[in-house]
Amino acid sequence: MRLKDKVAIITGGSSGIGKAITLGYLKEGAKVVISALHEDQCAETVKEAEAMGGAAAYFTMDVSDLEKHKELIDFTLGEFGKVDILVNDAGYARREGVFDVTPDGWDKMMDINLKSVFFLSQSFAKQVMSQGTPGRIINIGSVAGAMDMHPISIAYHAAKSAVMQLTRVMAVDLALSDITVNCIGPGSTITPLSASANPEYDDYMTSGIPEGRRGRPEDMVPPAVMFATDEAAYITGQTIFVEGGAMSVYLGKAEPGFKP
Repeated sequence: MRLKDKVAIITGGSSGIGKAITLGYLKEGAKVVISALHEDQCAETVKEAEAMGGAAAYFTMDVSDLEKHKELIDFTLGEFGKVDILVNDAGYARREGVFDVTPDGWDKMMDINLKSVFFLSQSFAKQVMSQGTPGRIINIGSVAGAMDMHPISIAYHAAKSAVMQLTRVMAVDLALSDITVNCIGPGSTITPLSASANPEYDDYMTSGIPEGRRGRPEDMVPPAVMFATDEAAYITGQTIFVEGGAMSVYLGKAEPGFKP
């Protein structure tokens, strides 16, 4: 087990990519604290964890509520005595063009997708340094932070681009503290956040992917495990895109204004 005796906090860990990483970490021997909005989903995921013999707990919160960050760290210490890994997966997306974005909408997008990532990572890093143990921060970005796409969500694109730069800069600043910071950039992935009932949208999203399918949450587990391991101690500041080759051949077939 590659994560035996490690303790991880996973935001958004009750659904989609976060849940897949939660279950993947449990299989590798980690103990996991799930942080998410909906208590019923959190409780169900913890039941799944216990059924597979894993150790998990949950703490319901809105990641944009910065005052809850210390409570989350303290809760984790109370449950498992330490914390080793932070996965910043919680996210929010809304498809909007340039003239659709409002100041409140922009702030919400940044608060959830960027500001919370930084400040929770800051709290995590302080705790790990006080423990005197290595730390692993894994941010969930997106191909949207590195390429133009239709349909667009301009504030989301901006936030995810910033997450990649934040990853690089934090990696440099925390390197001598034995804390690595890396990022996973999913391509089009079928999750509750990105699912669509429009077959034309699914066909469009698949058409530019050489592997011929959209991603699954489970596709993000291998890099998430790798980044969290002791053997990845010399890898930091990196973004791995998990997108089936789409960034190499993206066709941009959809017209502006295409609605899923």
